[in-house]
Amino acid sequence: MADLNEQSSSNSDTAQMRQIRQLVLGEDGLHVRQTLKDNARELVGEVFTEALHDRETQDGSVNKVLLPIVEKSVEKSIATNSDRFVSYLYPLIGSLVRKSVTAFITELLEKTNTLIENSLTIKGLTWRFKAWQSGVTFSQYAASQTFAFRVEQVFLIHRETGLLLNSVSLGLELEADADMVSSMLTAINDFVSDSFNTNTGKVEQNLDVVRTDDFTLLLKKGPKASVVAAITGNMPQGVANQLQTTLEEIHKLYDKELDKFDGDSIPFNNSEHQLRDCLMTVLKPEHDSSKKPWMAWTVVLLILLGCGFLLVKRWNSHELMNQVRLIDNAPGILLTSIETSGLEQIQLEVLRDPASVSIQEWLELNGIDSNLVIFKERAYLSLDPLLIKHKTEKIIADYPNVKVDWVGDFPKFSGNVTNLDKLLLQGELTKLIGLNFQTNWLDDLIIEGTESTASDDPELVRAILDLNIAKIDRVSIAFEAGQSDLSEQAIEKLISVKQQFNNLIEVAEQQELSLGLIIMGASDTVGTVSFNKILSQKRADNVKLKLQELGIADSRLNAIGLGVIELETAKDAARKVMFNVVYFEGG
Repeated sequence: MADLNEQSSSNSDTAQMRQIRQLVLGEDGLHVRQTLKDNARELVGEVFTEALHDRETQDGSVNKVLLPIVEKSVEKSIATNSDRFVSYLYPLIGSLVRKSVTAFITELLEKTNTLIENSLTIKGLTWRFKAWQSGVTFSQYAASQTFAFRVEQVFLIHRETGLLLNSVSLGLELEADADMVSSMLTAINDFVSDSFNTNTGKVEQNLDVVRTDDFTLLLKKGPKASVVAAITGNMPQGVANQLQTTLEEIHKLYDKELDKFDGDSIPFNNSEHQLRDCLMTVLKPEHDSSKKPWMAWTVVLLILLGCGFLLVKRWNSHELMNQVRLIDNAPGILLTSIETSGLEQIQLEVLRDPASVSIQEWLELNGIDSNLVIFKERAYLSLDPLLIKHKTEKIIADYPNVKVDWVGDFPKFSGNVTNLDKLLLQGELTKLIGLNFQTNWLDDLIIEGTESTASDDPELVRAILDLNIAKIDRVSIAFEAGQSDLSEQAIEKLISVKQQFNNLIEVAEQQELSLGLIIMGASDTVGTVSFNKILSQKRADNVKLKLQELGIADSRLNAIGLGVIELETAKDAARKVMFNVVYFEGG
């Protein structure tokens, strides 16, 4: 009974306390919450700075929480007020750019020096071979040999679903494989857990370290998330400690996000700052600072020697080309093309008059090795004054008693010759193109020996015949464009041709020769081919008819239309009729 009284008294006190609390604090603490709300600004303002300081001193988490917020605020402010920020930063840009460029060049030189030292040495070649054996790039293998250890990439993985929440890496090329690595690790971990956890009630088996020839995967698991680090080199215990610290920080900062995770990793973007604390790197100590990259210097020396050799060959080839170009100054030789062939040889193409000096002889006269010159020549007729003199002197060489002196470009002949030799010399000089021979040039020659008539000396008759034939062969009849009618000047020339040809007939009959005259009509390139062919034939026929009217028998004349003369040098001169006297034995 006493117990019942005590219990009733206790319940009464509890009810009274509830009423007093409700009166003082209000329904569900409404009065207190309202009071705190009214004075929150003053209360928080007094302790906010100290609280931030104490928390930052305690675990450094304030900086990691505020940093993403500040970064996003700055990013938004810059995007909104870009012009204002440009004006603020403009005075600093020049200095920053110079410092950045200087730092970049310094880093580039250091990397280049390291690459030269390691890639062109026996050790470097060994590294390349081992990298090929391992199936990794040379840069990755070199990094594994250069660094004591280096954390290449860090993954944050949701424990329950195995989905990737975030990842950071030293190289951007690894980012694309983050999801695949995360899935692979989760699958392997599940396999280990299912395969080796055979006894019910024992602790679940999980992977802590995965080792390969190239890297090590270190796994740190928490209740809601796991952190995985890919490490090259020999991993110290400090890396595991740092991963554990980072994992605890992430659980502390992202506890609610991990509980509510539904597959969206955006809330964990700011965890990059915590994960980057795990990207640790320690270089290997340099054991031999006096090491010299002898193989590198040998390769560089060989390259320099090769370049020097090529430069010398190119210089010699250039000098040889300058020497060979002088062949264009030789009479009767026209250089049309010259170029190098290989390292030493020169290839050239020339036009050469048959009477000029040969290419081989010219090279020998100028001290040039003919084995270094490949040449291709085509014949042409040169009108070079020096070559004309050379051809004239070559003809005179067959007449020992005749000599020639030159007054400018005109020859002056002197000496003693027979009447026959004079006629033969005159015939040869008349045929020499470019000399424009005049018969009075031989007036100073003294005729020696017994005088004879043409009928008594067959050789003299033949020489006279050849001279008169050459005169007719040099005659041509010109026409206007598209015309075939004979002009007065053309008829006067034909009268002269008729007289000369009739005189030749008398001489030819004495020698029992049959004489004929071929009349060749020609046209220029104006008009069609068929029209020009007809026009050239008509011109030849008109000349033939006129010569028949003047008294030459039709049996001795033959008119031929040549059509178009396709020579650029001919131009308007191609509109003509030409003659060619022919004779046959036994006429």
